[in-house]
Order: sequence, then structure tokens, then C-alpha cells
Amino acid sequence: MPTATQRVLILDTEFADASQDLAAQFPALELICGTENLAGKLNVDGVISQLEIVDKVLLNKLELPYVILKMGQNYANIDAAEVRSRGLTFAAVQRKGPNCVAELAITLIMALSKDLLMSHTSVAEGAYRFRGLRPERSEQWKMAFHWMRHTTLHEVRGKRLGIVGMGEIACETALRARALGMSVRYYKRSPLPAELEQRFSASYQPLEVLLQESDYVLLAVPHTEETDKMIGADQLALMKPSAFLVNICRGGVVDEAALVSALETQSIAGAGLDVFEFEPLPFDSPLCSLHNVILTPHVGGGSGTNRGLELGEALTEMVRLLAGERPTIDLTIDPKIERG
Repeated sequence: MPTATQRVLILDTEFADASQDLAAQFPALELICGTENLAGKLNVDGVISQLEIVDKVLLNKLELPYVILKMGQNYANIDAAEVRSRGLTFAAVQRKGPNCVAELAITLIMALSKDLLMSHTSVAEGAYRFRGLRPERSEQWKMAFHWMRHTTLHEVRGKRLGIVGMGEIACETALRARALGMSVRYYKRSPLPAELEQRFSASYQPLEVLLQESDYVLLAVPHTEETDKMIGADQLALMKPSAFLVNICRGGVVDEAALVSALETQSIAGAGLDVFEFEPLPFDSPLCSLHNVILTPHVGGGSGTNRGLELGEALTEMVRLLAGERPTIDLTIDPKIERG
């Protein structure tokens, strides 16, 4: 059980300033950030990690930790089996930033599936007139169902989401997609451990196969030299004519000219884009005049976040766990055991 001092070790040194700023808000906790100056064994009640490794070597340096708390649900950096073997409380807390972007990813997928932009425009502009219709009072069993007959309207249940990159944003999106009845495949340089694949109900595929078989392709990779324009004409040509591309990471990951061409020729069905090669998106960009694309002004970060906000949420959860309350997200049990 936790000691009276409730000492919490925050492994990621990027939170050093935030931990100092938050100390007054959590007077019952003694916050220690980083392990550089640790000598001998450190007696701590809880450990928080975002990206730093938690393994047997680290745990052997700690005296009687009670809680291991992961910031974010992708715990590939933590030796889950070792943590569980020691009988520790093992939990996760969602991060605000990735959650916001995952919400937008699902919003774009849903908007594309309902042809939302054209649906709104056709209603607002009274396009029913071009179909020879006239307004009539609706009743419970009398209505003009689907009066514009949009041909691209569909349900996402049963569709396949292919995610390029499988970091925290992608994992949060995968959970939401599965709740909608979508199957999830992903591509990344190093596949996730089998336990995480099971937890997120996601299976690895090579990039070419993923592009060929997905109904929605979601880009969730960082923009580096390696990923610059990784989705170009050749990759877009692999996608099904009925498939949609969704980009919520960085505009430079896509060859924008190739994407415009694919949308204009309808070699893919459409796209949902929150990020662009130039931001703000130039008003005369060809993307602005296409009917099969939904554009948002880089709002994936939602109302914004920072290290202080995310660490504050983690510390709030840590206080609960040290008081003996149940984890909000319990990782104590292997998902293979949970599902039998």
C-alpha cells in the first residue's frame, strides 16, 4: 500500500517545469521528475510514464512502488508482464491531445460517409427543386426520406479502416472505430506487440496491402524526411475507387498535387483533410472547389493542450489510485485473459 508521503516519480523529464507548476495543486504528493540524480533505491508510491521505458531494470531500482500509470493507452514502452508479475496497480490515463485528434478523425470519417458537406449544401440551397419536388408537411410515417438521393451515402459499420502509423492518436481512433463496427488494420515500421494489437483490435498489414483493402485510409504519422510525400500518385492508385483518404497528421505527408488529381478523376471517392502543405490553405487551392473533399482549418488539436494539462489529469488519476480507488483504465489484466 502507499506510504504516507505519497511520492510520485514522473519519468519523462519534459514534464519537469509542469511538475513544479502543479506541485501546489497536489499538496499530498511529492513530485520527483526524472531519474538522473537517483542514488540507490528510491522509495516511491507511484510512477508515471509517457514515453520512458518501464522494465525490470527500472523497477529493481525502486522500493515498493504501488502504482504504474501510463499517460496514454499505447503502453508499448512498458513491460506489462513484469509489472503484473509484481502485483502492482497498472493503469492508463487518456491524453487530451491525442483524444482531440482522434475525435476529429472519426468526425471526418462520419461526415464523408454521410456526404455531409453536399447534404448540407443541397438542403440550404433548396436543391430539391431540381428534382421536381415540393415541400409537404411531414408526419410520423410521411416524410421525404433521403430526398436528394446522394449516391455516396453509406454506413461505416462493416467498413475497414486502415491506419498509417500506430501511435497514441491512432490507438485512440482505433478504439472509436471499433465501437462503430469498423474493422481496423494498421501499418507502421515496427508492429505493435500482440497484446496491444488485441487491446486495440487492430491487425498489422504491409502498406501496399492496407491501401488496396481499406475503405478509409487514415494518416497518423509524424512528418519526417522518411514520410515526406509518402502518399503520392502510386500509393493513391492502389486505393479502391470507393475509398476515402483522411489526413489529420501533417500536410507534407501527402503529395497534394497527386491527391487533387485523384479527387478530380474520382480514382478515389473523396478525402477529409485537416492539414495541408501550406497553412492556411490558399483560397485558390484546387481543393477548395472539389465536391468530394471536406476541409477543416487544422482543428485536430481541439481546444488545445499542453504538458501541464495532461500531467494534471495524470496526477488527478494517481491521487485516486493511491487512495485505493479502481483505475479508470485498468491494464492490470492481459486482454487475452480478459477475453478468454
